[in-house]
Order: sequence, then structure tokens, then C-alpha cells
Amino acid sequence: MYRGISALIVAALLLSSLWASPQPAQAAVAYDRISGADRYATSVAVSKLAFPKRAATVYLASGVNFADALSAGPAAVAAGGSMLLTTPKAIPAVVAAELKRLAPDRIVIVGGTGAVSDAVAKAARSYAPTVVRQSGVDRYETGRAVVRAAFTTAPTVYIATGADYPDALAAVPAAGAKRAPLLLVPGRSSKLDAATQTLLRDLGTANAVIVGGTGVVSSGIEKGIAALLGAGSTKRLSGSDRVGTSIAINAAAFGAAPRGDAYVATGYNYPDALAVGVLAGMRARPLYLSVPYCVPAPLRTQLTGATVSRVRLVGGVGAVRGLVGKLVGCLSITNPASGWVLVNKRTPLRPSTFTPTLADPRVPSAWGDPMQKDAAYALRTMFAAASAAGVGSMSLQSGYRSYATQASIFSRDVEQNGRAAAERLTARPGYSEHQTGFAADISANGCMECIGGTPQGRWLVANAWRYGFILRYESGQTGKTGYSPEPWHYRYVGTVLARDYHEGGFHSLEDYFGVPAAPGY
Repeated sequence: MYRGISALIVAALLLSSLWASPQPAQAAVAYDRISGADRYATSVAVSKLAFPKRAATVYLASGVNFADALSAGPAAVAAGGSMLLTTPKAIPAVVAAELKRLAPDRIVIVGGTGAVSDAVAKAARSYAPTVVRQSGVDRYETGRAVVRAAFTTAPTVYIATGADYPDALAAVPAAGAKRAPLLLVPGRSSKLDAATQTLLRDLGTANAVIVGGTGVVSSGIEKGIAALLGAGSTKRLSGSDRVGTSIAINAAAFGAAPRGDAYVATGYNYPDALAVGVLAGMRARPLYLSVPYCVPAPLRTQLTGATVSRVRLVGGVGAVRGLVGKLVGCLSITNPASGWVLVNKRTPLRPSTFTPTLADPRVPSAWGDPMQKDAAYALRTMFAAASAAGVGSMSLQSGYRSYATQASIFSRDVEQNGRAAAERLTARPGYSEHQTGFAADISANGCMECIGGTPQGRWLVANAWRYGFILRYESGQTGKTGYSPEPWHYRYVGTVLARDYHEGGFHSLEDYFGVPAAPGY
């Protein structure tokens, strides 16, 4: 950010030699998106694909918690039924319309009245002659109740922690495709609980597939299952993280599947993956979990493999970005040399005195500031395009700043405006995008603070993304970015991300990367 740097003299900088910074890897694979206006509408969109005519059974589970719906997913597949999400106190209108279309004979309410109220159960009777509730005193007892009702026998079961959702989400289609139940256990317990032991005996289970590492389902539980079922009866599928675990689950369940669809949902929230699990299980297709804004390299390998002909993103752009469908590889959001680096009041530069590889952008400039070399070239190209469009003169008011320069600016603003006001206007040293060399404060006709109302400012808003820049501090975003609106502050993120940011209608990098707001230090 920049305000009134004219009192400072910026020392001349020796430009570093140019270097090729990494660009996100991309692959051409067909993709589409299954989504609705919210989690409930997305569950309806999935239901319509799974059941174009009607469904005899519908499972109705809370959309504001994950546990009950996890065990219900494979149960719904086994019953040949759909699963829809509801609010705890009322059936959303879009879900009610889908229930009417499906015309089920039976609706299964999953969970106790705290999860899905009696009011929802009463309303459900308008859509099916039979409405039953399957529940218990907690998520584990509810899961066992769902499994007992759906499965009289189960040679194989999947076991997942009920304390978190990622591993179980990926396991739902795998279990569903094998017509196997998914049992939730208190994963950090040191031993297998008695109720689960009894259920495994009653189901005649011979084999158990544990999903997730020992940090989520303990080795004590694994030993208890092995002691109950016999040597060689247990298999553990896990990876180094939630994405890796989903890959391991799908490789085991669908590694020999014919070429077809792969479903991809964010691994950092649960509603969309809950919704699509039944469809993926019915069709015996994998559900992968991804980072919301890019595809990690191991997942990209899977999605470009021989078994995938189409990627089906699940959820809107707020859940999973278009770059995931395009199989764009990930760049670091913590490495200060990365064009995707996120710098805000909660995520400082590391190291705080980082110096980028710099180049002269060769544009009209107040102080001759350099920029990071890719950003410098992009800024020159953007200025040339603006000039060709005849919008009027622009100049670079501030580009790269060293730690020392940022410290001087911040101290001056504190002295002039007070600390509270200064922190809405200027970053502390070590927390400034300008230190990365990716930020450009742009003036129009010699005026920076008035650029927003000029033809140049309007042109930038409409076109900067084409050259890899985003308007970083928009009006109305102070609660997320921590700074007052700055219509002059443009941030280089590269053309791949900038286009997706623009097309997705995002207004802060915090929202785009799916990280917490940073209103303060």
C-alpha cells in the first residue's frame, strides 16, 4: 500500500538477473460442475443426476453437521435410495420440491431431534407414507443404528473416525460401491469399543478397511479389530494428508475401474462431498478431495490417469475453484517468491526481510521503483495496453519496497495519523505485499488517491486480470483484508489465477484461498 511517499527518497537498487519463476502446471481434461445455490441445492442437483425419475427411499440428514450423513451414504446406496440435506429446523424449499419429485415410499430421518427436528420429520410425512428416524445418543450410536437398519450382513466394513470428516468422505463411495457399511468410531480411543465389537460380530464381518493414519484411528483400535476378526483381516488406507488419503482409498477401491468420471470436492469442508457420495457410490466412481483452489501434484497424476475421462467438480466456485477443474497445479501461498504468496496481517513474510528478484518495469514512475521480474514485465504490458486503449496516462507510484523502507513509511504514518489509523492504511514491515515486489500502486494523471474515479481506474478494474493483476483492497472488504479500500493497489498473481479470480467473482485473496479473514494482527 502507498500513501504520501513523496517525502522519502528511495535509494537506487541494483537489479538482479532475470530468472524463470515457476508457473502452475495445467492439463487438458474435460470437466463440468455439479452445484446449486447452496449446500442444500447442491444435494438436490446430485439427487437429480442419481435419480432422474423417482427414488423409493430417501435419507434426510443434517446439512450443518457431517457425522450422521457419513454412515447414511453407503446405507442409501445399499437401499437404492437418495440422500438429501436439510436444515435442523425446516426442510429447505428446494429440498421439499425434490422430495415431491422423487415421490419416495419411505423417508429415513438420520440423527436425533437435535440434528433433525420433529418439525422436519412432521413435514417429511407430506412427501412419503412412511417416515422413520434412525438415531442414538451420539454420532457413534446413530451410525450403528443406520448400519443395523441397512445391512443384515457385511463381510467387509469401512472404519473411520467420527471426530472429523475428510477420510470418511472419501470412503463413502468406496464403501457404497462394495455395498459395505461405513462405521464411525472414536478414533483416538486406545481400544475398540464394545458396541462396535458387537455390531461387527452381528454382521458377520470378516474384513475391515480402516481409513486414515494412526493419528485419526489409533493403532489400539486396529489391534482390537484384528483380534476380533483374525490375523490378516484389517487393511489401513492412508496418505500424508487428506488429499493423499483420498487417493489411497480410491486406488484400492477403483484402481481397476474402466475409464469414466471422477468426482472432486473440497477436502476442507464437508457438505458437497456428503451430497455426492451416494451418486459416486452408485456409479462405482471415485471421489477425490482437493485443495479448494488448485490440484496437488499427486492428485493431478490420478486425474490425468487412464481411468479418468471427465472430472466432475462438486459445489460452486466458492467451494472449489475453476482451476481445480482445469487441473492447475499448486503454487505456494507461503513462499514469498511465489506469485500466489498470501501476505496479510495474519500471514507475514518469512523471512521478514525477503528480497525478490527485481527488474525495471520501464514504465513512467514516480521514483523508478523496480518490481519482481514477472510482475515488472506484466505491468509494462498492461500499461502499453491501457495506452493503446486511449484511457489516459498512468504511472507507477510505488513498487518494491525493502523492509527498511516499509518500516520508515509505517513509522511516519503512525507519527502522523496515530497507530490505529496507520494500521488501516499501511502494513507493518514484514507484512507488506510491496516487499514481495508483486504489488504496484498506480496513479492516473499524477494522482494516486483519485484513480478510482478516472477512466484509467475504470479500465484497470475491467482489464487488469488479463495481465495477471487483481485489485487487492476493494471497497467493502476491510473486514477480510484489514485495510481501507485502495483503488490504486494492484497485486500481481499471474494470468492463470487472475482470470479464475475474475471469472469466479472473488473480491479478496483471503476468500479465494479459503483462509480466515485478517482484520488485525
